[in-house]
Amino acid sequence: MRGKIILAVDIGGTTCKLGIFDETLTRLAKWSIKTDTSDPTGVVLLKKIHEAFREQCEVLNYNIEDAVGMGIGVPGPVSFEAGIVHGAINLNWSDDVNVVRLMQSFVECPVVVDNDANIAALGEKFLGAGQNEANIVAITLGTGVGGGIIANHQIIHGHNGSGAELGHIRVDHDQRFSCNCGKSGCIETVASATGIVNLALFYYPKLALQSMVLPYIEKGTLTAKEIFDAAKVGDSFCLFIVEKAARYIAYLASILSVTTNPKYIILGGGVSEAGDILIENVKEAYHQLTFKPAQKDTHIVRAALGNEAGIVGAAGLIKTYILNKE
Repeated sequence: MRGKIILAVDIGGTTCKLGIFDETLTRLAKWSIKTDTSDPTGVVLLKKIHEAFREQCEVLNYNIEDAVGMGIGVPGPVSFEAGIVHGAINLNWSDDVNVVRLMQSFVECPVVVDNDANIAALGEKFLGAGQNEANIVAITLGTGVGGGIIANHQIIHGHNGSGAELGHIRVDHDQRFSCNCGKSGCIETVASATGIVNLALFYYPKLALQSMVLPYIEKGTLTAKEIFDAAKVGDSFCLFIVEKAARYIAYLASILSVTTNPKYIILGGGVSEAGDILIENVKEAYHQLTFKPAQKDTHIVRAALGNEAGIVGAAGLIKTYILNKE
C-alpha cells in the first residue's frame, strides 16, 4: 500500500468531483460521480461518495484507512465549526445537514466541510493565481457573484458563516435592479452575467449610441458574451457597459483592499473569461478608487484553476485545518 492521502470532494448540483491528493497537494487521482439529489437528508449522497472512494482506493492500491482527512465543498451556507450545511437548494437539502457527523459514520479520518466558493478561493491560494500567499480574495463572476476571502492563510467565515458573501455587497446605490436575496443594488445585479445584461437594457434607451447588439436586445436574447464580443471590436455602447460593470467590480475590490488588504484579488467565473477587456478596465478603475497604501503591491489577476479550484480547495481544507494544526 502507498502513503498517507487526502480525500477531496467538490459537490455540485449535477456531479461530484472526487480526488485523492498527497500531503503536498499533489493530485494522485481524479474522477466524478453523479450527484444523487433524491434524499433531502444527504445520507444517500454521502454514502455513495464514501463508496466511490473505497472502490477507487482499492483499484489504485491506496488504503482508505491511510486518509489523513476528507475535505468537502458544498453549494450552500455552512456553519464551519459545526460542520452543518444550512440547506442546499441544488442538492434538494431543504433542512440542516450535519455533513461532518454523517460522513464520520462512514470514515475514520477527520472531515472538514465548507462552502464551495470558499474552497475555490482556497484552491486558487494553494495552486492557482494566489501564489500560496497568506492574504487573497477570490471573486467569482458567473450567473451570480460569489467569492472567498483568505486572511493569514485562513478562510474568513464570520460568526454564522456569512463572511465573504461578496455578491450581496451593495454597489449600485440607486438600487435599480432587484437581487435574488430580496434586496436591491447588490453587485450581483450589475456585474454578474445577468447584471451586465441588466445594465445594457437599462442604458440602451437612454443613450444615442448605435450598437451591433441591438438585434439581440430586440429579440430579448442578449447575453453578456455578446456585449463583451462587441466591446472587443470597438462597439461604443458595449465598451460603455463593460466600463460600468468594471467600475462596480473595482469598487468592491477597493472595499476589500481596505478591510483585508489582499496581495491578490482573483477574478474567476464565466464573466472573467472576457479577458483583458474586463480585467484592464477593473484595474484602471481600482487604482482611481482605492486608498493608495491599500493598493500597494496588490495584483488583480484572472483565476488560474477554472473548474479544478474546488477540488484543490477541498484538499486544501485538510492541509489548512488538520495538517497545519498538528
